[in-house]
Amino acid sequence: MFVEHHVRSMKRILQRCAVGAWLLVLLLLSVSQTTQAQTTQAQTSPAEDNRPLIDQPAFDLIELQPEAGGESVKVLPLPFPDRIVPADPPPTGKLRVVLMRFPEREYEVQWKHIARIALYEQQIYDETLQKIAEKDFIGAFQNLSYLLQNYPNLPRLEELRKEFLLKSAADRFQAGEYRQTLSALEELHATAPGYQTQTVMRVLSQVADRLIDSYQQQGDLASVKALLNRLRQTYGVSLPVVVRWDQQFESLAEAKRKQALEFLEQKDYRRAGRAAAELLRAAPDSPEAAQIIEEIHTQYPMVRVGVMQSSRQLDPTSLVDWSARRTGKLVERSLFQFVETGAEGGRYGFTLGTYRLSDDRQQLTLSIDPSLSSQFASPHSPSLGTFELAQLLQQRATPQTNHYDPAWAASFKSVAIPTANQLVVQLKRPNVLPQALLQWRLTTQAPSDQAPSDQARSGQQVDEQPAESQPLLPGDYQLNEGQPNETVFSLRPDLPRSGQPLEVTEVFYSNAQQAVNDLLRGSIEVLDQLYPADAKRLASQPGVRVGSYALPTTHMLVPVSEHVYLANAKFRRALMVGTDRQSVLTREILGGDDPADGRLISGPFPMGRGADDPLAYAYNNSVPPIPTNPDLAKLLLAMSRNEVAESAKRNGEATPALETLIVGCPNYSLARVAVEALIEQWSAIGIEAEMLMFDSEESSTKPVDLVYTAATIWEPATDVQRLLGPGGIASTDNPFIVQALETLRVARNWREVRSALQDLHQLIDYHLPVLPLWQITDRFAVLNSLEGWHDKPLSLYQDISAWRFQAGP
Repeated sequence: MFVEHHVRSMKRILQRCAVGAWLLVLLLLSVSQTTQAQTTQAQTSPAEDNRPLIDQPAFDLIELQPEAGGESVKVLPLPFPDRIVPADPPPTGKLRVVLMRFPEREYEVQWKHIARIALYEQQIYDETLQKIAEKDFIGAFQNLSYLLQNYPNLPRLEELRKEFLLKSAADRFQAGEYRQTLSALEELHATAPGYQTQTVMRVLSQVADRLIDSYQQQGDLASVKALLNRLRQTYGVSLPVVVRWDQQFESLAEAKRKQALEFLEQKDYRRAGRAAAELLRAAPDSPEAAQIIEEIHTQYPMVRVGVMQSSRQLDPTSLVDWSARRTGKLVERSLFQFVETGAEGGRYGFTLGTYRLSDDRQQLTLSIDPSLSSQFASPHSPSLGTFELAQLLQQRATPQTNHYDPAWAASFKSVAIPTANQLVVQLKRPNVLPQALLQWRLTTQAPSDQAPSDQARSGQQVDEQPAESQPLLPGDYQLNEGQPNETVFSLRPDLPRSGQPLEVTEVFYSNAQQAVNDLLRGSIEVLDQLYPADAKRLASQPGVRVGSYALPTTHMLVPVSEHVYLANAKFRRALMVGTDRQSVLTREILGGDDPADGRLISGPFPMGRGADDPLAYAYNNSVPPIPTNPDLAKLLLAMSRNEVAESAKRNGEATPALETLIVGCPNYSLARVAVEALIEQWSAIGIEAEMLMFDSEESSTKPVDLVYTAATIWEPATDVQRLLGPGGIASTDNPFIVQALETLRVARNWREVRSALQDLHQLIDYHLPVLPLWQITDRFAVLNSLEGWHDKPLSLYQDISAWRFQAGP
């Protein structure tokens, strides 16, 4: 009762007394409120709110005259019309207010005792000015955005926005952030074209000049041209930066035009083509550049191919090296070649003629066509006849020779020559695909046990192929000299000129966007490997055809070192369980979740494009991809540590430390993105790893623990032996897998082959000799001016003999 009576008395005092006693009343009121809180034990004085103004409840601020105490009091927003403080209120008038601390009560104060009223929005305005002066442009931007959204009619708000844009642009320019600076200036000019127009446009031109210069130094001509076009369309051709760079590019284009014409007159077509390509970069719309390129194609057809993986080796049979397989097709043929998928395994072509497998699958008859055999004869590589081929078949099954192939030795029994152009190969037991075992490279020099390119990809030392080694089955082209980042292949001089490209120049790109831009402007005619997002964008471009290769690649991580933890099955499973591979695939690689672009896999075999795809005969659909479970990954990691420690203890050795994993990665964007994402996720479960790029011969020989591999396992019945068998890329001594491989090797029919492969799939999922990731549908792009393409080629140069340039538009 005492407290309630005291509060009522204070209200009467406040109503009667002069406002000069305002501070005393507030003080007494504060004491009264504290007394009440102490009595009821229900309230405490609120703490000072130090949050930014825009995060606090809205309040106006009343500052009292010095004679009234000179203090400031927070009140609920005052209901002034249009939120405008009265300019000349009557001195004896009173203002009704509600204190922020006591929102349930209303008080009166005489106007003559008010020194100033700071509205909530004006306080934010003043704070924004202070933040701009302190170069706190993030805070200033937040305040400004709040005002524009909630108080758009605040006086001088537009001036504040202009000042913010101008001063923040100046700050970013000093920090070297030219793109952000240009964006701020363009917004300022677009929204306030009359604001310091000359100054803004002068600075805008200077900033754009700096930005273009930085693009030029990086070799990013695509960004240069795109920015210039936008500036020209938005601000006109008289903008100083546009004038300067247009003149510079005109001079460059003129110089390249003269060079191209001079080289063309000298019949130096290769250099003329390079000059014409540079002319197109400087002047994408130049009709003369297009005419010069068309004239080059008429006189000397040559094609420029953009590649994302430079070729270090030439091997058409490589299982895991995309670039070696691509370029190997140009310079060399294998004895047998995979042609297409079939109802029971792949269909193959015999380079020297025709073949037939007996009904009991134990006899392979090879018929040599002398006209075909003679095409491959040269001073360095004599014609392959029945006798020479019979010797090679025999040597491949003889362990003491350098030609020895364990898979072939397990099947081969004998060879006979019944006629001058025919061989009959007798097998030890029925074999469903003996022709698949004959995809051999034949050279004048004995090959090593493993293809050099595959050695490099597995982190092993690479032995250079002897200079005198020549293919016995050469392709249409031969390797020629090129420029840095370019590899040139020329049509063999002994072949007739039938209209196909006389030269193929592969241009290496480390930047996928630059490669796409060069394709669109015509500097290159073909792009052999597309990032999925680029494929979708190019598909809508006129004059460009985007196609997909006939068969997908299966991506996996292959252990290749003696890393003690990597040898532990639980550790390998922790790597798999600890990664959200679906997220990496859809978000980082594909940019979507279309199964036609890519899918997770649980084994190294291709899933094909559906259950009815004959390519998927080895894939066991009952084995799902390993699910993501970071907690389980941490548990498996701890268990693997214990097992490694116990093993070391039994051997009387110190427990080895878990050293950083080195992951070898081919130097192209898809692989880089994938490996970086995997490493980041491993770090979250306590496994540290680093990426080592395979971008040179030197780096390919450095020791690595895992290799990111995109394999072409199109014939699992035989390719799995090349992957996991003796001498394979991921050769394993796991007794269960070794036994499964042997079961597959002796399979007599397709039912046994499928059963053995499905069992092998389960074993691989359990023991993880390789870490399967995903299947990717690879795509390419080609200009419509280049005709003769297969709908779905197995490899880029599959039908190069049919490539023709279309004359005219």
